[in-house]
Amino acid sequence: MVRPLLLLVVPLSLLGSSLASADFYSHRYGGLSLQSTALDPVCSSSRGFVEGLNRDQQSAEFIGCSDSGTGVKLYAGWRWSPLMAVEADLRQTATATSSFCVSNPQFSYINVKDRITTRMGNAFFVGHFPVGGSGLSFFGKVGGGFWLSQLRSRQSGEAIAILQLEDGSLQPVGIPVDGTYSQNTSGFHWGYGAGISYRIKDRWSLRAEWELFPEVGSDELSGEYQVESASLGWSVHF
Repeated sequence: MVRPLLLLVVPLSLLGSSLASADFYSHRYGGLSLQSTALDPVCSSSRGFVEGLNRDQQSAEFIGCSDSGTGVKLYAGWRWSPLMAVEADLRQTATATSSFCVSNPQFSYINVKDRITTRMGNAFFVGHFPVGGSGLSFFGKVGGGFWLSQLRSRQSGEAIAILQLEDGSLQPVGIPVDGTYSQNTSGFHWGYGAGISYRIKDRWSLRAEWELFPEVGSDELSGEYQVESASLGWSVHF
């Protein structure tokens, strides 16, 4: 009776496969994620830069730095099969800030506060690994895109001017200094990530994911850094 048993097993396996496929439907989606992002090694690079300013007749003090915080991401995609999807997003990472103070014969003190803002656009290929018909799906993603960074620096303090008096003597005079400048740069990057999503009533999805972009930024600003993020998101199907 081996043959009848085999004939029964094959239809049952096909039935299970068809039920799994029936649980899936091709759909497009759009959503919003809240992120916790870190820009590494922005702070260590800033500290190294400030330490390099110390020399004869000039001293520099590193005051503080922050290279992590919250960000937001808007994303949209098309999942045309249970296993494959494409996705694009626009995001703003955490704003990195640093501050330090410099003094030398020309300046009694100068306080410098830098702020780096990074925006990114990405496109990904996404591979899904559904967990039966539970609505859960593990996924991995790889892709790339562009980044736009702005460095905004404010410098305030006191410059020292040497004035010659009527009697020929020289007298130092402090002059207030306060100014702001900004610089923009852009480039391309690649990235990858992984996460888990949960489908609710074939209309919404919740997702948690981790992403890493290893090559963002340039030497024109504060050097190259990586953007790492962990996020929670919600999307609607249409």
